[in-house]
Parts: sequence; C-alpha cells; structure tokens
Amino acid sequence: MQAEEDLIVQRRSNITVLPSQVSTQNQTKGVDTMRKNCYRRKDGRWQYSKQEHGLLYYAIANTYRELLERIKQIQPKVVRNVKKVDLKAQTFANLFDSYIQAYIEGKNISRQAKNEWKSISRMYIRPAFEKITLEHLTAEMLQKFINSINRERLQEKIFQRVVRVLKHAYVTDKIKKDLSLALEKPKRKNIQTRLPLDLDEQKALLAEVKNTDLYAFTMFCLIVGARREEVLSFSMSRDLNEARQIIHIRGTKTANADRYVHVSKAFIEFLKENMGADTFNFQKEYVTKRIGKILHSINPSLCLHCLRHTCSANLYFLGANDKYRQMQLGHASIVTTNDIYTNIKESIPKEQLREVYGDLYLFFD
Repeated sequence: MQAEEDLIVQRRSNITVLPSQVSTQNQTKGVDTMRKNCYRRKDGRWQYSKQEHGLLYYAIANTYRELLERIKQIQPKVVRNVKKVDLKAQTFANLFDSYIQAYIEGKNISRQAKNEWKSISRMYIRPAFEKITLEHLTAEMLQKFINSINRERLQEKIFQRVVRVLKHAYVTDKIKKDLSLALEKPKRKNIQTRLPLDLDEQKALLAEVKNTDLYAFTMFCLIVGARREEVLSFSMSRDLNEARQIIHIRGTKTANADRYVHVSKAFIEFLKENMGADTFNFQKEYVTKRIGKILHSINPSLCLHCLRHTCSANLYFLGANDKYRQMQLGHASIVTTNDIYTNIKESIPKEQLREVYGDLYLFFD
C-alpha cells in the first residue's frame, strides 16, 4: 500500500499540477508531517504527540499502522497556561535546560544522574550555546563542540545527551530537521580492557582485605557481581529476603539493572557476621581508592570494576549458564555477558574455587 502511494506521488511530481490536485498534494504533505511526530516507546507501543497553538494531539497504539488510523480520530485537548515561545529567539542552551526541567527532574532516577545533567548544562552547553538560537543551530556547530571535549567518557556522555535533546526537539517541532542524524558518535581511543582476577590474584586480594573494613564489601562484589553504586545502596533489612535467599539489587544503569539475585545460605550468614551494620557506610571514592590501591599492588592493570568481571568468570567456571550470568549481572544483552565479561585469562577448576570460597557461591551441578 505504501509503495503504491509513493508511486503516485512520484508520478505527480513529473506532471503539471492542476488546481484540482492541490488539495491532494496538501493532504500528502499533511501525512508526512503527521508521521514525523510518531515514535516508538520503550514498552514497544507507538505514540503520537504534538502540541500546537495551545492544543495537545496525543494517541497511543500497539502498532504503527493502528496509530496512523487513530491519529485521524484525535480530539485535541486544550493545554492550559501555555506560554508562547519565540522559537527564533530560543537558544539551544535554553532548550537543553527546559528539557532537564520537563523530563529529567521528574524522572525516577538517582539525584546523582540529575545533577550530572545540570552540571553538563552549566559547564559545557551554556557557555558554548548561550547565544546560538535554534534557527541558526547547525550540525557542524554541534559536532565541533563535541569533538572539542578532551575527556573521552565525558565526551560520550555529552554526545548522548545532546542527541537525546535534539531528537525530542525534532518530534515536538522545535527544530525542522533532526540534526542528531548528522552527528558522528565519538570513538574511544584508549579502550581499557578489563580482565577478571586469576585464582592467585583472588587469593592475594582476599588475604589483604580479610581483616579490614572492606572485607564484606569486596566479597559482595565477587559473589554477587554488583556495581560499586549498587553495593553501596544495599540494605540488609530492606533488600535481603532470607527465606527465599534473594537479594534485591537496586540498579539504575539499564532496564535490566534493577534485579533479584539468588544467593546461598552461607553467603547470607557471611553478610550477617561481617557487615557490622545494615548498609555499607562508605563513600564511593573511599572504596575505589582503597581497593584500587590493593589491586594495583597485585597487578597494575586491575581496578575495582574487575571484581564484577571476576564474578562472571567464577560463575562460568562453576557451571552457571550464560542466561543466568546475564540476569545476575543485569546486562541488557547476553552479547555483553559473553563477549566482554567472559574474557578469561585462565581456566580455574571449580574444586579450587570451592577451596577459596566454600559454599558462598551457589551450586550449579
């Protein structure tokens, strides 16, 4: 059906337009504009949203074709207290800040993530685009700005946020072209390959932290495989279900990060004996520096995040299947688990791992 419509439009473009055909061409143009405001939601459904002249046009459907039919039947609603904004005078910096206020402040994410958005706006977006209006904004300006960021991880974060704001500005008719399509994603030059600890390195680490306040924290990272922030947010009374032997990991990084992890009874007893409190009362800089210093003395290429890779490798050696490891680590894709978190240096027999950890890991036989 779509191919037939495209053929008709192509034929009409090659002939003289008669007065009777003007309404048909305007209708085709209206359909293109209508489709511009359609996008797929995270839950898989399709949504149409457009705000114009104080009226809100909104519809949701399970499929794209169904959505196009519903759009024709939309009854617009009046939006109260609508402020008229001169788009020609609005700068990209103001657009970025308004996006934060409307879509980030009210979102169910950590305060740290919200502050990161504000910090990027204050330190980078506003100084660069304080006087650049949306009318004069170009992809070349944005690309040059992104390329000027020296720190690679920060450059990636800014790129992701700029693209997100641009896409939203396009579907809401703030800008006439989707400038994000012309931007090139920055590539990391210095990619650090993180490897799991081998058996001797694990023994050395546990020997160093056993009589310190970081013993339970380190073992939690090795057994559960949680990220640093996830371990620090763990609460024994809130997140541990002892009867079901389940720990609730409150993650925010991906859709799969918030998860439930099965643990052994021996590990639960270990936490009761060694945590000393309901939570890990550490600052993230403290654990990163202390454990990082110990790991560096063992192997200069190791870091705190390597403990998460070590958990994945140990589960692999103990017989856990790929899907189980993906769910425990909270990866959105099993490809990440297999290609990145199974990059092992040596094969460790499960009997030797049991000698070090006892029953702290679950049995997968």
